[in-house]
Amino acid sequence: MTCGISCVDRTLNKSFYHLGICIAKHPGYFIIIPVLLTLLCMTGYQQLKYQIDPEYLFSPIAGEGKTERAIVEQYFKVNYTHRFNVGRITRPGRFGRVIVVTKDGDENMIRREVFQELRQLDNLIQNASTTYDGDTYTYKDNCARWENECFENDILNLDALMDDIEAGQLNLTFPFMFNPVTWDAHLFPVFFGGTKLTEDNHVISVPAIQLVYFVTADTKRQDAKGAEWEETFLRVVGHAENSGQFKHISVSYFASRTLDHELEKNTKTVVPYFSSTFLLMGLFSVITCMMGDAVRSKPFLGLMGNVSAIMATLAAFGLAMYCGIEFIGINLAAPFLMIGIGIDDTFVMLAGWRRTKAKMPVQERMGHMMSEAAVSITITSVTDFISFLIGIISPFRSVRIFCTYSVFAVCFTFLWHITFFAACMAISGYRERRNLHSIFGCRVQPMSVAIKEAQLPLQGDHGRRHRSQ
Repeated sequence: MTCGISCVDRTLNKSFYHLGICIAKHPGYFIIIPVLLTLLCMTGYQQLKYQIDPEYLFSPIAGEGKTERAIVEQYFKVNYTHRFNVGRITRPGRFGRVIVVTKDGDENMIRREVFQELRQLDNLIQNASTTYDGDTYTYKDNCARWENECFENDILNLDALMDDIEAGQLNLTFPFMFNPVTWDAHLFPVFFGGTKLTEDNHVISVPAIQLVYFVTADTKRQDAKGAEWEETFLRVVGHAENSGQFKHISVSYFASRTLDHELEKNTKTVVPYFSSTFLLMGLFSVITCMMGDAVRSKPFLGLMGNVSAIMATLAAFGLAMYCGIEFIGINLAAPFLMIGIGIDDTFVMLAGWRRTKAKMPVQERMGHMMSEAAVSITITSVTDFISFLIGIISPFRSVRIFCTYSVFAVCFTFLWHITFFAACMAISGYRERRNLHSIFGCRVQPMSVAIKEAQLPLQGDHGRRHRSQ
């Protein structure tokens, strides 16, 4: 076992030593090629397949629930276009739902002014126009149907009985009753929420009423049209509620895409932190790489360590998209991890450089630096690679996708650091060799030489005083 580890150690040290010498001889190639590859891979962003479906991402791929649902759908399939039945729904489908309460605090919604505004709300939803692929349609054109009749919220037909109900001449019997005017069978538990009853199951008050609107989703095109209708539904109802259009009712609304939107909105909250995080990490790297010696100080290398990690992550994501791997919002956490790995490798390589002798040729210093950093940065990258690789076998697609992108990013970060960043170090080494200022690039004296020259007059004065004594 010890022999095997020693062999790996020697192989890495020797390989990286020769790589360091090669980079020192031709640093330009090792800068230009990674930059061009990054730009090339970034063209993969045009292949972006953004996935936000919560069930697809956060439920087990082979969960028992999906198997059982498949059995139910085999025998009780939902038919949205001809014989739609709410009791057969096994998937969210495409729908819009509103829950309505009163604004005045009165818990009884069985009032004429409330039902008048419920009718206005219903008309607003049903008449809202939506456009998809050049086709303009409303709810009635795309609604779920039973024998060519749209699914309706028949509870609104109680407005024909409102005078008798408010006068106390007609009682609403829970859980269902027939409308004596329209002969609708009203199933109150479907529409009423928090209902208060008498001992005879007569409705006393109804604090909340819900209305539901189902649209067809049997085919992919119907599903896409339904998704577009949901966007219109959310926009129209949201505008009506926020603009104060209704005086007596307050509306809460959601659709099958509401959770998708919330997840997407939560993901977007990370984006503003990118600039501040990169700025802080870059500033930290620059400060920690500075020294009192203007020649040996390497502030720009601290910055280039961050640039290398960012380039590697961009290239890795682009290549993953070229491979057809779906993208999810959680992937936005990966750049933060890659910057941490990149900065760690940066400090390891800088420490290896500072342990080499300053009088050695740049090529030799690069070889020894790469040889010394070889095991550390390789082990770090390999352990991270294996960790994310194990995550790919997770039963959850969200974890699989995130780990797949992270595997790409870890590999690219490692390769970019031993090529692009190492070439930047080589150029900095040549600058240091020529005694150029680390920031301004002008020729200056190294601190060690300046200290020696400052000590020579002092030593001469001390010698003269000693002879005079």
